[in-house]
Amino acid sequence: MTYSPDEREGVPWAMQVVVRVEKDPAPEHLAVLRSTASAVALALAAFTAPEADDEVRARAEEWRSGPIRKVVRRARGAGWTRQLAVPGVLVHAGEVDVAVHVPGRVDEVDPEIARLQVGGLTLEGADAGVEAPVDVVLNPRVAMTTGKAAAQVGHAAQLVLQALPPETAAAWLADGAPVTVRTAADDEWERLLATAPVVVADGGFTEVAPGTVTVVATHGW
Repeated sequence: MTYSPDEREGVPWAMQVVVRVEKDPAPEHLAVLRSTASAVALALAAFTAPEADDEVRARAEEWRSGPIRKVVRRARGAGWTRQLAVPGVLVHAGEVDVAVHVPGRVDEVDPEIARLQVGGLTLEGADAGVEAPVDVVLNPRVAMTTGKAAAQVGHAAQLVLQALPPETAAAWLADGAPVTVRTAADDEWERLLATAPVVVADGGFTEVAPGTVTVVATHGW
């Protein structure tokens, strides 16, 4: 399954994702990526579940029918608290707190979300994390900020979820949708690119050229 960067007609839709980044201590880069990937999968499952609110489910399905654009923002302190009051938010309290908002038009973002900074989130840390059934692998030849990479691993987790059989997806979600995130070694990237079931090609809105493959994902099922 491959994400295509084709844009729908009219105003684009996006899923707004907010990462909690306090100053002290600041979260680690890969912890943010792992938490964001899991949060996106869990939120999408909740937003599209049969028991979800009708409007929430309709908005999620409308967004999912086109390019799966995500905007990753950062917040701390009062800014984090204020955006939690926006209706239709799901919070994943993983290694790093991540709030995922119901997708909508990019010109209709709630002010409490819109005021949060998008660009410039660059964190340190290259811990390996724990083993997980889903392996999300970053392109070693593409430099991305933490925020950009978080959006890309979110795309990968979503595509994995959508490709899994229902029972397998349910089991993964029940376990918190865990993933590993790592950067590929140079000598394995071409093999992964040719064999991975999920390949994410970016739309080129920020940081990288349109069509750039940013991440791939494999899973153990």
